[in-house]
Amino acid sequence: MEPLFTRNFVLCTLVSFCFTTVFFMLYTAMAGYSSDVLGVGSTVSGLVASIFIAGDLIARLAVGNRIRSFGPRRMSLICMSVGTGITLLYFVSDSVAAMCIVRFVHGMTYGAAASAINTMVAESLPVTRRGEGLGYFMLSYSFASAIGSLICMYLQNSGSYDEIFAVSAAASAAAAVLSAALTESRRAGAQNVRRTGGPRISDYIERSSLVMSLVAFVMFFSYSGVLTFIAPYSRETGLTDYSTVFFLVLSIGTIICRLFLGRIYDRHGENSALIPFLALYVVAMVMLGTVSSGAELLVSAFLIGIMIAMLSSVAQAVIIRKAPCERYGVAVSTYNVFVDLSYAVGPVVNGFSIGILGYGDNYVLMAAVGLLGLLIYLGLHGIPVSMARRRGEGADA
Repeated sequence: MEPLFTRNFVLCTLVSFCFTTVFFMLYTAMAGYSSDVLGVGSTVSGLVASIFIAGDLIARLAVGNRIRSFGPRRMSLICMSVGTGITLLYFVSDSVAAMCIVRFVHGMTYGAAASAINTMVAESLPVTRRGEGLGYFMLSYSFASAIGSLICMYLQNSGSYDEIFAVSAAASAAAAVLSAALTESRRAGAQNVRRTGGPRISDYIERSSLVMSLVAFVMFFSYSGVLTFIAPYSRETGLTDYSTVFFLVLSIGTIICRLFLGRIYDRHGENSALIPFLALYVVAMVMLGTVSSGAELLVSAFLIGIMIAMLSSVAQAVIIRKAPCERYGVAVSTYNVFVDLSYAVGPVVNGFSIGILGYGDNYVLMAAVGLLGLLIYLGLHGIPVSMARRRGEGADA
């Protein structure tokens, strides 16, 4: 059996953990910092927090087709080094305009570094264990989201924003040092071919990734309302005490999934890995929207966590399987662009919907959106793959 835990794989996972911790710490802190320190309202505070994603998206689109030719190790090292310098600018950014510029550029370094690291991981994993390997790799996101948010909330409650920035700078520096220890994969794809003419859409979007990326967009669009509005919803329902551990239980669900369920894809394919858990997500969102007890709230969190982990791992495994090796960088970038768009657009639409329907009915509506995602998966990928396998044509329908 080909090994998973190679030196590069472990280092990439650690790098991912470090820079994702930085992302969650600062993303969680920005609204409070903008309000407490910069003295702005909630709308501008939201802009300061979310403009990071704009830089992230632009970077992913710009570097996706250049990762292989530039070198993912070099790209990661440069971006994390620059990102470390940018984190120091948070200490001296004392206006909304300055902070928006810092957040935007920082988002660009994050997006480029994440694309490079994801490409290196995809190239290093054996094909027969890719689902399992990506599950283990994605644990870095699960742990980082929990630890980053926990550290931020602890420091923010005492008003220690400078300490948040200091921890972020230290974690970013650690990611840069670890990036320097990486080695370029020997399983490199073909180099980019020189051609004439201007930019083409294929430079930024990998067509074979579109279906799974669309499914991810719809599902994470639905989930973004949970990320953004679970706190006020819990106050409305009188379940504030349970909401404090909501994301802890959700993280436990993602960790259990990535430790024990990632092999379902390798052994039985994406239909067995995704269809049941996408359906369970719909049930969980209905449960969340009609919640009447703390136990129901936490069960829904656990089921949502499992779906997030399974979809993230399996979608990327399918994308890498279907893409030519020289297009791995573009394929991964395409997926991440769709996911980032869901987190950028989702909270705005959820907020508008909540203003009309209320929190509970909005989550029921988001359950319907999750069902739409399941139907899109079945119609565009799941059923064609199943039919192709029955005809003996292989899995890459």
